[in-house]
Amino acid sequence: MKTRYEVIWIDDEWDKMTQFKKECEVIHHINLHPFRTQKAGMDALDNDIKKWDAVLLDAKMFDQSEDNEVAKLDGLRKAIEHINQLSLRRKIPYFISTGQPDLMDNETFEQSFGKYYIKERDDLQLLEDMKDTMSKSTRYQVKTYYSEANDILLSFGNDIYEDVVDILEAMHFPESHPNFDPILHFNPMRKGLEYVFRYANQYGIIPDEFFTYGIVNLNQCFMFLIGRDAEKVGFRFGNSGDKIAPRHIQDMMSLIINVGNSHSAELSQDEVLEYNNHIIRSGISSKYLVFSLALQLCEISLWMNRYVSEHPDKEENKKKCKRIELIEKGIIEDTVPKEEIVGIVEKAQGYFHVGHKFCLNPKIIQQNGWNGKKIRIVKWDKNTNDKTKDIFPYFAVNIQLIEE
Repeated sequence: MKTRYEVIWIDDEWDKMTQFKKECEVIHHINLHPFRTQKAGMDALDNDIKKWDAVLLDAKMFDQSEDNEVAKLDGLRKAIEHINQLSLRRKIPYFISTGQPDLMDNETFEQSFGKYYIKERDDLQLLEDMKDTMSKSTRYQVKTYYSEANDILLSFGNDIYEDVVDILEAMHFPESHPNFDPILHFNPMRKGLEYVFRYANQYGIIPDEFFTYGIVNLNQCFMFLIGRDAEKVGFRFGNSGDKIAPRHIQDMMSLIINVGNSHSAELSQDEVLEYNNHIIRSGISSKYLVFSLALQLCEISLWMNRYVSEHPDKEENKKKCKRIELIEKGIIEDTVPKEEIVGIVEKAQGYFHVGHKFCLNPKIIQQNGWNGKKIRIVKWDKNTNDKTKDIFPYFAVNIQLIEE
């Protein structure tokens, strides 16, 4: 699939040019993202500067608000100044298109703002010039090289996609990232793998129990996909010998996970610092390793996308997820009647609990606002806390909110 251009379009009358917008998208592969004011367009540019390939500006535009302003050149001047100020971070080309009769063939305007195009009359030339300029961007070229992976990576989120493009751009065009620091890019690759696992969960390939409180257990997801017992969660895929991931995908996922630790990539600032220190202590600082991880994440993502396309039935996928016995691991499943694993969260003697047997993690309850809510206890262990074990014999390891 051809890589598409992403362009900010600031024009107070863009909704009158729907045919132009459609032609850009269908014929020229240019996605125009319209804004009516200079401020809205520049805010979009600031918020995600890596995403955009160009900015298309009307000559006369609203500056801050479309409600109490007259479209004039001040907005254009401010937009151009803002784009130029961002050039140290990234050079974004801009193009001016006008339908204002008083500006057509105006040499003073061109001397002040540069080349401009007349709406309708010059549209074809404008689009050809835009494509010619945008296609020369090193970032766009990298996106074109790896166009097969674009859609699936974008579906995980623009941040993940742009992180991968950052790494690959530094690999192909080192001069575009003179201060490239490999250490900053290990955790984003682990986060990318997390999103691969979340994607699998959407189709029932990996059970919900692997995503406690919205946090992904990377190691357990990995064990499940390669056909091993995910003992901490209590599931495996299919029967002994069955697995989802082929060996080459297994090896790639293992490398991404084991470069760091096996917990969720949703880290606090302190955890990020500790993670980076771990990378340094391990002697893992090579940019070549980071380059390889980005390529492997692309391959893993494409493989998972193909697997999903071949196994789209969520209910059928869930049937292949088998519970495993955890009693020998000290996690007691069979000593509590099933009706006692569902109940209302209460607080007694300073402790959160369900019923008379289960003590709950106060941090989890408070963070989620679950006091007084109905929950299901999915997994529990013997309570070894000296302060509470005589009151509540079990500690809830994994709980789920029951929506009512």
